[in-house]
Amino acid sequence: MQKQREALSAIAEYVFASDAFQFSPQLLNQLAPSRWWHWGTVPAVFRLDYPISDRLFSLQRVVLRSLLAPPRLSRMRDSELKAAPAEVLMLPELFDTLQESIWTEVVQKDAPSQNISSIRRSLQREYVEILSAMVLRKSRVPEDARTLAWYHLGQLRDDIDKTLRKRGRRLDTYTKAHLAKTRDRIDKILSAPLQSN
Repeated sequence: MQKQREALSAIAEYVFASDAFQFSPQLLNQLAPSRWWHWGTVPAVFRLDYPISDRLFSLQRVVLRSLLAPPRLSRMRDSELKAAPAEVLMLPELFDTLQESIWTEVVQKDAPSQNISSIRRSLQREYVEILSAMVLRKSRVPEDARTLAWYHLGQLRDDIDKTLRKRGRRLDTYTKAHLAKTRDRIDKILSAPLQSN
């Protein structure tokens, strides 16, 4: 259990944290996509600059979807029955850690007024997408995970609302639009009629 907690903490810090991927503009301007090809392949025509946003989002997406995959959530729920609560990483801790690391700008009460980067906005949209699929029964997760997804989306909506009211004037247009759209989307998800499985 300690190794699971350490692994989750490392992922939160090095993959999902707001400062996990910070590069100088000089470095980013020196990156270039691969142009390698040989006689057995057809060269693909890609953009000339390196798609850093797409690459980082792809990495974060794979990790996040792996952590919230239905089989993993089912195993975690079952492991709660096989050990004492202090000896196992429980679903609420996973959901809490993810929400706190992915939505730091919103959920931390003493967070300074800061704009949300494009890399963070993509990750945050993906997080809401995954939890939405759970709530709307588009994903076959345990009911406890579905309930936690519903709870965390509600908490996130409230935190976004507070952030927009208290710090909205100091945020850039990207951030305000992202937060307002996310809040609206969560409202619709939480009030949507549920499909039975």
